[in-house]
Amino acid sequence: MSGLALRRCRRLDAAGRRALYGGELLRFDGVVEVAALIEAIAAAIAAAMAPHPPLEAARWLPADELARRCDALVKRALRDGEWNRLLDDALAALGNDPGATYRDRLRLRIQSGDDGRDRHARMTLAAHRDSWGSNLAPQVNWWAPVFALDAGRTVALWPELFERAVANDSGGWDLEALLQSRRRGEEGYPPLPLARAPERLGPPLPLLIPPGTMAAFSGAHLHASVPNRGPWMRYSIETRSVDRDDLAAGLGAPNVDGAAPRRPLHWFHRLADGAPLGA
Repeated sequence: MSGLALRRCRRLDAAGRRALYGGELLRFDGVVEVAALIEAIAAAIAAAMAPHPPLEAARWLPADELARRCDALVKRALRDGEWNRLLDDALAALGNDPGATYRDRLRLRIQSGDDGRDRHARMTLAAHRDSWGSNLAPQVNWWAPVFALDAGRTVALWPELFERAVANDSGGWDLEALLQSRRRGEEGYPPLPLARAPERLGPPLPLLIPPGTMAAFSGAHLHASVPNRGPWMRYSIETRSVDRDDLAAGLGAPNVDGAAPRRPLHWFHRLADGAPLGA
């Protein structure tokens, strides 16, 4: 399976954001701050999975123990002050203005080497556009592997469907309903809107970049997790950002099929001081 073609970019600027809104895929290599972020997270994963190599942990740990360690790492990514400071530094080094850029939380995605063996199979997401849930045209997705991946352990996109409508359930998906179900301890509500007939989409193209490289693509790109059927685990990080000035100017990717009823601006906080986008 051939991988996606990403254009190398030194630093994101207004023209680069517009290219992303037009469907282009960018990669950023050799950014010291990105490498520092990945190295810190890789070291923590290695410590958490010891004495087993991180990629082989699913082969040796009982399912409950694997889930416990994975849950702790996922929660740490959301809350760890040092990791989040490193992420802010990385996004600024990539060209994002700390005073105008707002980001979602840092998320560590983990797939076990036996998809379905443990609850971290939930980290395998079916075909979706992030914009179906956020309803934000200028949203940029940032994604990076923590350890080396392959075509069977990564995220994949359908770039040819960027401007083509795909049947989906975004019109009936409500963020507030999701949050209420989670507060009640229920897990039946779908975590995000999905394509209705993914089997008709055709094969996606895997995103393959080395650790230390960061990829950027529009939140309007249709993408999904590649189900991990092999013996090795997948670890990757991601976040999403919105440029305030582009949002105010009405810039962003085209909405060809989204029908979300809300725009959750409170997901995003300014790099400079943590102020929420909706303030």
